Amino acid sequence: MNKHAKRTAFAAGICLSMMWISGPQAMAASTEFYASQQVHSVSGVIIDATGLPVIGANVLEKGTTNGVITDLDGKFTLNVKPGSTLVISYIGYVTQEIKITNQKNLNITLEEDSETLDEVVVVGYGTMKKSDLSGASVSMDENDLKGSIITNLDQSLQGRAAGVTAVTTSGAPGSSSSIRIRGQATINANAEPLYVIDGVIVQGGGQSGADFGLGDALGNGSVSTISPLSTINPADIVSMEILKDASATAIYGAQGANGVVLITTKRGKAGEAKFTYDGMVAVQRQTKRLDLMNLREYANFYNDFVNVGEETESAYLSDPSLLGKGTNWQDAIFQTALQHQHQVSAQGGSDKVQYYVSGSYMDQEGTIIGSDFSRFSVRTNLDAQLKKWLKLGLSATYSSTDESLKLADSNQGLIYYSLTTIPSIPIYNVDGSYSSISQEGYTNPNPVALALMDDILLNRQKLTGNIFAEVTPIKNLVWHAELGYDISASKADRYQPMVNLGTWVRDSNSSSIQKNSSTFWQLKNYLTYNGNIDKHNFTVMLGQECWKSDYNYSSVANTDLPSDAVHNPALGDGTPTIGYGFGNSSMASFFARGTYNYDDRYLATYTYRYDGSSNFGPENRWAGFHAIAASWRFSNEKFFEPIRNVINNGKLRIGWGQTGNANIGGYLWGSAISIMPTGLGMSYRPSNIANTGIKWESQEQINVGLDLSFFNDRINLTIDWYKKESKDMLMQLQLPSYMGTSGNVSSALAAPWGNYGHIRNTGVEISLNTHPLIGAFQWDSDFQISINRNKLVALSGTSAAQIVGYGQWSDVVTVTNVGESLYNFYGYVTDGVYKDLEDLQTSPKPANSYPSNGVFNKNNTVWVGDIKYKDLNGDGIIDENDRTNLGSPLPKFTFGWTNTFRYKNFDLSLFINGSVGNKVYNYLSMTLTHMNSTWTNQLTSVNNRAQLAPIDASKDYSNGVNVNGTTVWHWYDDVTNVYVTNPNTSTPRATINDPNDNDRVSDRYIEDGSYVRLKNITLGYTFPKRLISKWGIENLRLYANLQNLVTITGYSGYDPEIGVSTSSANVMGLDNGRYPSPTVYSFGLNVTF
Repeated sequence: MNKHAKRTAFAAGICLSMMWISGPQAMAASTEFYASQQVHSVSGVIIDATGLPVIGANVLEKGTTNGVITDLDGKFTLNVKPGSTLVISYIGYVTQEIKITNQKNLNITLEEDSETLDEVVVVGYGTMKKSDLSGASVSMDENDLKGSIITNLDQSLQGRAAGVTAVTTSGAPGSSSSIRIRGQATINANAEPLYVIDGVIVQGGGQSGADFGLGDALGNGSVSTISPLSTINPADIVSMEILKDASATAIYGAQGANGVVLITTKRGKAGEAKFTYDGMVAVQRQTKRLDLMNLREYANFYNDFVNVGEETESAYLSDPSLLGKGTNWQDAIFQTALQHQHQVSAQGGSDKVQYYVSGSYMDQEGTIIGSDFSRFSVRTNLDAQLKKWLKLGLSATYSSTDESLKLADSNQGLIYYSLTTIPSIPIYNVDGSYSSISQEGYTNPNPVALALMDDILLNRQKLTGNIFAEVTPIKNLVWHAELGYDISASKADRYQPMVNLGTWVRDSNSSSIQKNSSTFWQLKNYLTYNGNIDKHNFTVMLGQECWKSDYNYSSVANTDLPSDAVHNPALGDGTPTIGYGFGNSSMASFFARGTYNYDDRYLATYTYRYDGSSNFGPENRWAGFHAIAASWRFSNEKFFEPIRNVINNGKLRIGWGQTGNANIGGYLWGSAISIMPTGLGMSYRPSNIANTGIKWESQEQINVGLDLSFFNDRINLTIDWYKKESKDMLMQLQLPSYMGTSGNVSSALAAPWGNYGHIRNTGVEISLNTHPLIGAFQWDSDFQISINRNKLVALSGTSAAQIVGYGQWSDVVTVTNVGESLYNFYGYVTDGVYKDLEDLQTSPKPANSYPSNGVFNKNNTVWVGDIKYKDLNGDGIIDENDRTNLGSPLPKFTFGWTNTFRYKNFDLSLFINGSVGNKVYNYLSMTLTHMNSTWTNQLTSVNNRAQLAPIDASKDYSNGVNVNGTTVWHWYDDVTNVYVTNPNTSTPRATINDPNDNDRVSDRYIEDGSYVRLKNITLGYTFPKRLISKWGIENLRLYANLQNLVTITGYSGYDPEIGVSTSSANVMGLDNGRYPSPTVYSFGLNVTF
């Protein structure tokens, strides 16, 4: 019996106990019933298979009302007639009968009843027994969620569900993860799964900073550190069901292409009110530092440029021995951060009405100074059985979040500035003001000033929930009617003060505010009929659903405010910029599902959904989606009986289904209007070419699965194979520039959108759940591994037949060609360094830096010590045609392994997860090893750079030496007299001009991103009930948790876990200063009374 079932059984037992207590006449029977007859006193103790006492078990003399319930130690005493029979029962356990002869003391062990407690899971628009499922899904209960300290729901999916890849986008407080279920199945449409909480579709309000009105403050990508799920309190959740294959997700039609996560929150149970407090405090730290030059090392680096004539001598840096270590900007930008969260909840009710209410508060500082996230939430769930045929319920949640956000990655990010700022700059001047200048002619934004002076603030408020009624007009027929809602508002503030620090100057301050509001209404009705005829069991569901979402925003921005203490843009003296916008989208749907079960051996499910979306034109607004699944529980066949004691459950599953994707935004099929300045004044024009033929992205998936359980569920194995075809991907058509699709943004006519792509994902998922040890010492183990292969099958309608992704600006870092996986890194392959003049002359010639006249110059042409690139096409020239696929950011497989140990009142949980085979592009390393400037700090790894020396140190240059018609005055300018002393190095020479472009995109920056991480360790102690019951406490648990304690990886950056780029589309695994995930040390308390 699983943990959730045990808790349910325990609660039910307590309810029954209360019924016994409420009937004093029944209790009195044990002493009065046989007052005038001969009696026999029987005592005993009742335990379960693990040796724990069963509290509240019923002990009844058969055929009478004479009975008692067991106490907190599982003990009982009862007076019975000699020769009578005792009936011992408890929900979730097999009822036992014991004939009483002369026994006085009984030791009774109850066995779990696996049939009555077959796990019930949530599916779309209903529930099913897990044993009846033919599709692929995975369940997570609240114990899985408690296994780690999580801020957002998506963080709990990492490594705990086969087929689900969760990569943390940022380590910022309240940040999001990129979730992919069975691979990346789309490009331009939203690739995140559909989240449904208690039947209501989660509305995010946006993922990028621009969506909320913060412009490019958090980067230019389609995602940012803002998480749509961070407004949800994970402590309110009792379970999550992840629907993976199309036969399971097809009931959601056009919304289920990327998988569906069904979230169920806690609800009340009948019984006396129970109050629970959950509290936690945590400390977070960044435990890793990159090995950067200190001040002495930087001075040596600077003087090397002086020695080869590329820099002028600095009196301050000329003698490194006189210098200290300088400013450690990493230590300055990172802090030890605190986190605390508290929740108080109450639940209870009668047989007719049950309630659950909770209130919570969480505050999490970021490990980068100035960043912070806080959340306040209140939830109410109510269920009322008003009539035998009528049930009403409601759910309501209000949440408010406040975030102080910081841009960590990109070339304007705090990580970038903290790593590149040279150590000669102090943080503060002697008067306490921020410093910036270290020497004449050089200024860099002070990272500490940038973090603490600039404001990027976001407040979000959300009211969400539903009201539902369930009517049972006749037996086995249920009509469910539900109204769901999500009302959201947000306010984004961005303020930049005036700055006057050397040449880092902002002449004026600026302030911008944007307010956003949205409403979402969802109405659904569905009828469900359950029937059975002999061994035939079936369920039929017919339903209708519709929803509408409206949004609007207003913004104002201004400059030249009277003071940095005033952030109201209305008081600015500049020209205000005012913006306003609105929009809406809607969907209407009809759906049906039928399930069939014959003798618990043969099972089948058919699903159909018909969707209409306003995101498409009238010609293609409606689409239908079919799915069918079947399974065979062969372990229930008669021929299987001889080995059923070894394999107690075996089921073969197969499914096929269709889904769609409509998450593309509104009105891409039409033509929007833009304002355009002309010589005659402002005018209006179409901003894009319309295409009313746009249709849904479609997806077909086939799944084959096998479920096996051995030795009475001691070992449980699930294996799934799938193939997912995503067709008609929505993309912009690539048109030639003469059609007006290029040029100035005010005049260019954007190309139309259409359906051009085809992606295939195939994979295998394996889950192994075992219980190696049971009894007083218990050990539970859960291992899952996910293997996925991704491929771009076709890309029609594009001139280059490839998908391109960019780095910070215009440098191409990823290219996806037909026949390859998505988002492959793309660039040159290095081949060491040029060792001497002969190597320069005999190697393939770099197109842009090799001298046409054969005269080499270290400042203007390729030179000894520069990077040598491979000539992949064999034409003798190194140019863009020699670029190639450098590796994929997509892992070959991911895995997670959870081990839980219990002994008496102690529990210990260890969770390890990892990723294997994925590459990371260390984009930050391009700057930290480029050595083409003395004004940016470098990694100490550049100490292994190509060292140049004269071949003939005695050669005299005092009167100049003619080399190929040019007079040179130093050995380092004489290409015939220069060689590399360490020819096996892969790091180029240091040079200011870098004519060979040594830091171009190449495999020099590609690293193995594989890792194994000790994600969580939790040690807990639950106080004995016999002790805490004296204080009126039902449960008391203390625990300590360590998160991200150890990471084993070959990656040289902060963190190998790099998700979707926040700066560019079509880019994954690019590290340009990603906010690293912290190590968290936490302590918590859970008490129920």
